[in-house]
Amino acid sequence: MRYCVHFILKEGEILLLKRKLTNPFYPGIWTPIIGKIKPKEKHYDAIVRETEEETGLKIEKPQFINHCVYDNDEYWFYHSTITECKIVLNHENELSEFFERHSLPENLWSFFKSELEKIT
Repeated sequence: MRYCVHFILKEGEILLLKRKLTNPFYPGIWTPIIGKIKPKEKHYDAIVRETEEETGLKIEKPQFINHCVYDNDEYWFYHSTITECKIVLNHENELSEFFERHSLPENLWSFFKSELEKIT
């Protein structure tokens, strides 16, 4: 599978979403914005689409961080900085919260944490 991952930062804190317990894919864990890239869709377009679908945020110029393969899946990582936001969650997530880098949730994948460290 191909996935896009988007770290949204506001005042140095990272936006994470908590997946609903009823979500069949990794229920109850905290994640950055993440979604599957559709066939023939460009990863840049996917990150803009997934961000709006999961949070209601319209991001115009996400910055590319990294592309890597993990457990046979491909991931494209992006980040954006915002100053204001009104988050509207979709059916996949139950909470959104901004976290300081030194107090990230325990159940955030270390894979995501290591990519987050690449953002200065």
